[in-house]
Amino acid sequence: MGLLSIMLLCIFYTILIVIVYEYYKLFNSKDEYTKQELKQAVFLIPDHWIPLLSKFRLYPVYALVSLVFGILIPLLSTNWFFQSSVFCILLFIILPQIRRLYEPMKVTVSDSFVDTVATALSEYYEIILLFFSTGTLSSLTYTWVTEKELSFLWFMFNAIIICIIMFFMLASLDKENV
Repeated sequence: MGLLSIMLLCIFYTILIVIVYEYYKLFNSKDEYTKQELKQAVFLIPDHWIPLLSKFRLYPVYALVSLVFGILIPLLSTNWFFQSSVFCILLFIILPQIRRLYEPMKVTVSDSFVDTVATALSEYYEIILLFFSTGTLSSLTYTWVTEKELSFLWFMFNAIIICIIMFFMLASLDKENV
């Protein structure tokens, strides 16, 4: 039952952040809106995001792996360090640096495991971080609700940070592919 709850939370948080991002884009695009435009923003999400994600050929693999890691890390320990947004913040800082450093010397054909990992991290870092953050937020929510190990303020502080990181990753994905 716990795994089902966490997966439902992952779906909920992903949909919520995408809807918030789409309305943010709509509200920044113009000053006046029709009733139809406000309704259509939600229904146009699949038309916008499915072609964008289909450009990444292996994104489901990286999304699933990062989601699993995001779920497992907060569940492994009751220590505040593991049940926080620290790993999301570290990945938010480190992954773009890896991309920036690795892009000029990118190797297209190599048998090296390090080159394969660096290529995956530089090409898919937005997707990896988005789904890692989703998994972490879902796991923190599950821990806060069921096990009562986290205080509400600690949970909310970390949830806000993770939502901001997820928002920036959606903006980065969207900006890169416009």
